Amino acid sequence: MTAIMTETAIPGVDLAPEAHVVLPTGDMHDPAYRERWLAERQNGLGGSDVAVLLGFIKGKGPWHVFEDKHGRGKDFDTEAMEFGREMEEPIARVFSRRTGIRVVVPSGTYANVERPWMLGNVDRLALDTDSGAVAGPLECKNRTEWQLSDWEQDEAPDAPQIQNLWYQAVGGWRKGYVAACVGGNKLRWHEVARREDLVQHLVQWTGDWWQRHIVEGEEPEADGLPGTKDLLAHLWDVKVDAVAEVAVEQARNLRRREAALGAAIERAQRRLDEVQNTMRLLARENEIVKTPGGRVAWTWKQNGNFAPAKFAKAHPELAKQYEVTKTGIDTKRLAAEHPAIYTQFRARVLRVPSKEV
Repeated sequence: MTAIMTETAIPGVDLAPEAHVVLPTGDMHDPAYRERWLAERQNGLGGSDVAVLLGFIKGKGPWHVFEDKHGRGKDFDTEAMEFGREMEEPIARVFSRRTGIRVVVPSGTYANVERPWMLGNVDRLALDTDSGAVAGPLECKNRTEWQLSDWEQDEAPDAPQIQNLWYQAVGGWRKGYVAACVGGNKLRWHEVARREDLVQHLVQWTGDWWQRHIVEGEEPEADGLPGTKDLLAHLWDVKVDAVAEVAVEQARNLRRREAALGAAIERAQRRLDEVQNTMRLLARENEIVKTPGGRVAWTWKQNGNFAPAKFAKAHPELAKQYEVTKTGIDTKRLAAEHPAIYTQFRARVLRVPSKEV
C-alpha cells in the first residue's frame, strides 16, 4: 500500500518552480485561520474563481467573483463543500494506491511569482515516479452518481480540468491529475496535460479581467446566468420608492430587446408545445413509446404532481379522510406588525409597463 506522504518527507524538492506560499496550510475548522484564508483569497483569482468566470460553476457568475474580491461576498460554507474537503484525504490515498503515484500535502496557498494575483489552493501535489520531484497538482472531487458518465469520458470534465490547468499556470507545472469519488464508492481519474496555448490565453484573459474589474473597479456587464439574477436581487438594501435615472435611448433599447426576446420565447414555447402534443398523440393511452428496435423514444406516464383541488371536488368525502393541518407563516400579520422585516424577505420583481417611455 502506497502511503500519503507529507511535504516534510521530501526536503529540498522544488515544489512550485514559479510560485511561492503566501499562506501556510492551517485548520479550516479554526475560525481565525479561515478568516485569514478568506482575506487572502481577495488578493487574487483561484481555480474555482476562474471556473466561475468561465461559467462552469452552477449558481455563480462573474458578479459573484467581483463582489467577493471587493470584500462584499458572503462566506457560504455548504454541507457539500464541507464533505468535499473531508473527502480529499481518502480520494488522494486511493488514487495513490491505484496509480502508484505518490502524493504530498501542499504547504499552503500558492501565488505566482510574476503575477501575484494568480492564486492556487491545491488539494495535493503528485510526485514523478522516477525522480520524486513534484510533477503537478492533484485535484480531488466528491461527485454524485449521476455525474459518473462525465468522469468516464476521454477527458476530465471541464470545470476540474480548467482548475487544474490554472494551478499548472500558477505553479509552473507541466501536467496534473484530477480524481473523483463518484457516488461514494467509485474512483475515476484523468491526467491533465498542460496545453500551453490554452494556459496562455487563460492567463491573458483573467489578467485583463482582474485589472479591469478588481484593480480599476469597473462593474462587470450583466449576464444571463441564474446565479447572477439571484445575487442582484439581494445585493442592495432596497430604498423604497427611490428613483434611478437612465437615458431615454437606453431605456427604449432595453425595453425593445426585452419585448422582442419575450415574444421569441412565446413563439418557441408554442412550437415546443406543438412537438410535445404530437408526441402525446402518438402515445395515446400508452405510457411508453418505443422504436421498432426496442429503444425507448419517450414516455408519458401518469406520475406527475397530484391535483388536490380536483381530487377534493371529485371525491369530497374521501378527501376529508386525508385532510391535514399545515403550519405556515401568517404573512399579513407579519407585514402589519413588522413591516421592515417582512419587506426584507420579499422578492424583487422586475415589471416593464406597456406604455412607451
